Amino acid sequence: MRFKSFDQTIQIRLALMFMSTTSMMAVMPYLIIYFSKQVGSLITGVLFLIVMISNVLGSVLGGSWSDKTGRKRIILLAELIIFLGYMGVAFSNSVWGVYPYISFLFFVLIQFSHGMVNPVYQALIIDVSSPLERKAIYTYSYWLRNIGIAIGSMVGAFLFFHYLFYLFLGVAAATLLSFFITLFFIKETYVPDQDYVNEHKGRRFKLLKSYTNMLGHRMFVVFSFASLLIISVEEQLTNYIGVRLANEFPEPIQFVPFLPLEVDGVNLLGILKSENTILVVCLTMILTGLLRKRHDQSVLLVGLVLFFIGYTVISISQSPVVLIVAMLFASIGEIMYIPVSQAMLANMVPDHARSTYMAVYSIAIMIGVSSAGIFMIISSWVPPIVLTGLIALMGVVSIHLFYRLGHNMSREGN
Repeated sequence: MRFKSFDQTIQIRLALMFMSTTSMMAVMPYLIIYFSKQVGSLITGVLFLIVMISNVLGSVLGGSWSDKTGRKRIILLAELIIFLGYMGVAFSNSVWGVYPYISFLFFVLIQFSHGMVNPVYQALIIDVSSPLERKAIYTYSYWLRNIGIAIGSMVGAFLFFHYLFYLFLGVAAATLLSFFITLFFIKETYVPDQDYVNEHKGRRFKLLKSYTNMLGHRMFVVFSFASLLIISVEEQLTNYIGVRLANEFPEPIQFVPFLPLEVDGVNLLGILKSENTILVVCLTMILTGLLRKRHDQSVLLVGLVLFFIGYTVISISQSPVVLIVAMLFASIGEIMYIPVSQAMLANMVPDHARSTYMAVYSIAIMIGVSSAGIFMIISSWVPPIVLTGLIALMGVVSIHLFYRLGHNMSREGN
């Protein structure tokens, strides 16, 4: 399915996602370094924990509000706040002075707004798409996001520490452009069901109740938990696995026998991350075309098997060649499973609560990201083989859950 065949709203939204991802990735990966230099590592950890909490709160509120008021109003409000936030950060890091704590306050506001709007973006895509085209839409979304990450990260690597003020202004300008494009070219995609709104109006703890009701949606809960396991394993690359490589290869070793190239652990981590990005950008459309006629459930399960095999090997191997091959398997698996799983998620959420469900899913993903730090804590107590076994176990559990989900959804569809 071609990009031009999608609804105009989806085309615009994907283009804006690419623009915003590119601009934000020029600054976001380097913020920890910035704050560590300004206020120290310990305080930086506390500040980023507060920022993460603000993102979660934004997700909780934004998802519920969107299902009661519509999508466009929430998107415009969030993007306006994000624009003002980045303008504030820019002028807090200018020729007039550098104020890290003021910058932190603006980032709390920015991340709250990101948390508020991200589930709304996802719900908007579902609103104007059909189940048959969602796999293709999420394939393009995944591909464009990774291109944006690659370009933005490269720009930030060269410019962040020398042109910080202008980079923050650039993110603000991109956000303002997104605001005006949304205002003038994207129509409201969801009119709330008044019966649903009236039913929940005036109730005490109605927000909490709307979220606790989801716990009764067993398939969604299982899907979110299985996805949490995937994200937790994937995040090990820049957490436990990255530290392991740095500790086990403090001195350069020969990369491959036939090349006069030596790398240390940090170099290996960079190579693996670059390999993953390059493979995703280059192979996504090729693999999608080759697998178009395959059954989605088979593609999903094979992709998950390749993904978890790859990361299990990466978590224990000490051979650069084996690590490169394992990342090839993991990247191919990632390309296979992500569009199918995202389409599965979109098809299982109810129409009247799409943003609310997407907010809960976003929170589950953030928990998965945060739980990766648990491996860092226990890695000082147990040998690497135990953590490798735990990663493999998480893979087996996630694959089994997705297998059962696919079976149940197929049975309900029939």
